[in-house]
Amino acid sequence: MADLSERLTNRIDVYGKIEFKNELLEKDYKFDKIKSVWAEVATGNGVLKSLPGNTSYANISHKITIRSKSIPNITKDMYFMFKSQKYDIQYFNPNYKYQDCIEIFCSLVVE
Repeated sequence: MADLSERLTNRIDVYGKIEFKNELLEKDYKFDKIKSVWAEVATGNGVLKSLPGNTSYANISHKITIRSKSIPNITKDMYFMFKSQKYDIQYFNPNYKYQDCIEIFCSLVVE
């Protein structure tokens, strides 16, 4: 397996809930860009379904690998943007063999 720094060749944007005060000066949350990180994006599997009205639905899974310290407080409600496409986090695991990275399994839904 190649060194981790050689594999992290894609720059992705991390989005999450950011606290702000709304027009009534109440505490509220919105999704906004938190930071950009280096990642490895690998395609998993996909499902293509036909829907009524001559439309189709594609659900494609991806594995995104990042350094463990890149996003220390990762949560399931975050998402990634890469090449103008949104990747929703399904679940994530630490890589037990290589302790310096996290594997994040995401879905790219194209309608």
